[in-house]
Amino acid sequence: MTAHALHIAFCLLLFGSSECWAQGESDSVSVDSIAQTLPDVLVEGERPIAVVHGSAITYDLPRLIEKKGVSNIYDAIKELPGVTETGETFQLANRDVTISLNGKVLSLTSEQVARLLKSLPASRIEKADVMYSAPAKTQVRGALINIRLRKETSSGAPLEGEGVVACNMQHNAKYGERASVLYNRGKFSLDAMYLHSHGKDYQLTEQETHHKLNDGNVYDIKNAEQRSTKLFGHDYRISAEYDFADNHNISFSYQGSYNHRDIDQLYTGSIYGYTLSNHRTWLHNARLDYQAHFGLKAGIETTYYHDPENQHLSSTTPTQSLSFTVENDQRVNTWRYYLSQEHQLKNDWNLDYGAWYKQAVNHSRQAYRQSSRISYLRQTEDVFNVYAGFGKNWNNRLVLDASLAAEYYHSPQWHEWNLYPTINLTYVPNPSNVWVLSLATEREYPEYWAMNNFTVYSNGGYDEITGNPYIKPAKQWAANLIWVLKNKHQFVAFFNHVDNYFVQTPYMRPDQLVKTYKVLNLNYQQQAGLQAVLSHKFGSWLDSRLTLTGVWMREKCDDYYDIPFDRSIIMGIAKMSNVVTLSSKHGLTMTVDGMVRSKAHQAIYDMPGSGNLDLGVNWQFWHKRATIHVFCNDVFKTSAINPHIDYKGQWLHMNFGCYRQLGISLTVKLGGYKAKKGKTVDTSRFRK
Repeated sequence: MTAHALHIAFCLLLFGSSECWAQGESDSVSVDSIAQTLPDVLVEGERPIAVVHGSAITYDLPRLIEKKGVSNIYDAIKELPGVTETGETFQLANRDVTISLNGKVLSLTSEQVARLLKSLPASRIEKADVMYSAPAKTQVRGALINIRLRKETSSGAPLEGEGVVACNMQHNAKYGERASVLYNRGKFSLDAMYLHSHGKDYQLTEQETHHKLNDGNVYDIKNAEQRSTKLFGHDYRISAEYDFADNHNISFSYQGSYNHRDIDQLYTGSIYGYTLSNHRTWLHNARLDYQAHFGLKAGIETTYYHDPENQHLSSTTPTQSLSFTVENDQRVNTWRYYLSQEHQLKNDWNLDYGAWYKQAVNHSRQAYRQSSRISYLRQTEDVFNVYAGFGKNWNNRLVLDASLAAEYYHSPQWHEWNLYPTINLTYVPNPSNVWVLSLATEREYPEYWAMNNFTVYSNGGYDEITGNPYIKPAKQWAANLIWVLKNKHQFVAFFNHVDNYFVQTPYMRPDQLVKTYKVLNLNYQQQAGLQAVLSHKFGSWLDSRLTLTGVWMREKCDDYYDIPFDRSIIMGIAKMSNVVTLSSKHGLTMTVDGMVRSKAHQAIYDMPGSGNLDLGVNWQFWHKRATIHVFCNDVFKTSAINPHIDYKGQWLHMNFGCYRQLGISLTVKLGGYKAKKGKTVDTSRFRK
């Protein structure tokens, strides 16, 4: 992992990016009880798009995106009210969101989940369930978005398919070709997808530091890094389901990927030299689930991830020359088992309980060829969770959903039990007003690579990225109050408190000319905020949505090297989304989306304000079976967040190259013909 990649990840932690290009594909399983357990509460209005199922707000996502030219599920999720994109994750009320498909959460990293969602076609979406605090029966803590996928073809024919070709240009060109097939006959359904992506990527990073050493020397370093990446990847997925009867089925899914990246980095200025590296990354994930008609569910999932890297660095800094070749290798195997039971009781009461167990084995290796220095790491992590919950509906006016989970976490460094209570209370004073109050706790774990004891170098050797085996998991308390008004407007008040919040920021060491990056625990992070999502239609030609978010944030660390900090700030984000119907007869629409954000803090980073304007034109033809989407993102090249540090002797300025993104995609849907006779992981923690 390069320092450049780390910088981007940290700068985007709160704010995100709108960059994403058309790809897509699918999955198939029965609708999960996440949105079935409690009776529906309809949010009335002009053609309702929101239905409340207990603590879940279910959106008619296909209708939200029908004129947006969205071709994959990842981009579709960004259109949900209140959802913001942060790097390659999503947030609700400034909290990270878990994504599930048909109620099933995959043991994949956030990067791998994002790649999967970009490969799944948006045309397969049926509904989207949004939960600000997921109950324990979902086997997820915190916010959850469950995407329900169709398992039946739209035309009723046994077979339908979709093909997409896409290209986008952002300094260099990247391409994608995807094919997907959905087959459904009787009690059996099958869904398959293949995506091929390839092209080049380019990034320019300029950096200035004022580095003071204990010996009295001061170095003013100014350099630039040009990063060129040649990449291609293969993503594939197949899932099958057989329904014995209503709510009685068995399903199997497998997904895999192979990604190839060759990276050339050239350094000029105070630091000059180059780094050549390559990655060959493999992922395999398989899952088997069974659901019985009396509420029993059981399943098993396994994931294999392998990311070998070869890196050669040759450079000269103001104090030293470096030349070495290093092999970094990570292999992670995970197994997960679960068993659960749900009961529908008298008088609209319900009861659920269950248990799940997950084991992850992290094999890591680092070898420096010149010095014959080899380091090995093998860490086993075990998580056992048992939970129980209940719910009650009082005449669709008041709905209670409460649960308690007890979890044991075991690793070489930490052994502890934790309790995670969750309460959701839904109040419906009238059909056009719905209030949801949620209280929850959750725990976040660092990625596996950050927990090793290795050191890797970037920026010509000036940047030293060090692992930390003693990172503590972070524990979060969250409260949300959501008001859904009619079918258009949504208002949210939230408060989050995170103990042992962990983050990685740079520190210019006083003993040598090295800038260290290391994941460290802070005392805590606190956030309080308000969000308003306001939607309005102007006749039949304009559909607009305005999202306003204000956040107060405080971060404190008493043990941050020799410079403890306690910083707070108020920041704001305004986002406008518009769909203009140019011609209903010819299927022509235009999208105009804009966003602006104020300055913010993260640890000792200061991040200036930024914004962007995105334009797109969507043309549907051939009886809506074909769609051409043309777009230009970041029209004025203003989306980059260029962080700087000026805090207690630490001085750093960074400038990331920002490029306008142009793209075009063609989607063709085929269906209505008969088939020939015969014929989603926790990985937010793998190395990226």
